[in-house]
Amino acid sequence: MRRWLSIQQAVDHLSALSEEPLTSDDLARLAEDHQLDLYWYRPGQQLRYLDQPEKPNVVLKHPMRLSPTHNSDWRAIVGILRQRPALPAEENDTPTLQDTDGNRLRITFDFRNRPEPFSSRWYPNYGELVVRRRDLDRLENELFSAEDEQPLAPDLLLDVIWQLEQMAMENGRGDRAPVHDLDWLTHQLSDRSHLDPILLGKILHAAERQHSTHL
Repeated sequence: MRRWLSIQQAVDHLSALSEEPLTSDDLARLAEDHQLDLYWYRPGQQLRYLDQPEKPNVVLKHPMRLSPTHNSDWRAIVGILRQRPALPAEENDTPTLQDTDGNRLRITFDFRNRPEPFSSRWYPNYGELVVRRRDLDRLENELFSAEDEQPLAPDLLLDVIWQLEQMAMENGRGDRAPVHDLDWLTHQLSDRSHLDPILLGKILHAAERQHSTHL
């Protein structure tokens, strides 16, 4: 089970990385957007094949992926992450599972153990939903890079460019160094970046204007 995390373990893990409290609702939003697969882990649960009814039932021994292709099922499963139990009427209302070979399965019970209609046993409960650890690892970079990399405001970028202009031109004000101006800086940047010098000149002059209007 080291390859798997319960929903609470996943929430605790992401909270520790983000250094702020998260809830299972954050995972629910990822699942809603189909960025996160959810798995059902109820050891000993019987499963029947939907596409191959002649095959004997199997017993659930490891987490099995819940299919997101049926929208009503998926909404109910995502709702479980938000602490809203799903109570289907009977066996045919239960969510579809997929094994590693792509076979579709559904839970089933023998006659003696068959739950009552609208029993919670027809659907996974909060504690039976798990995620694959490697899926969560894959999402970490996307989640936290998106939060950290906020776009810079244009006026801030222009101010940074202006500061760099001053640094470059001050380096040319020594006793023996040639004087550096915007034309010199434009051509230097153009040579280094292979960008159009006219475009670079416009950017540098825009930075000058931005600075002068904020003096």
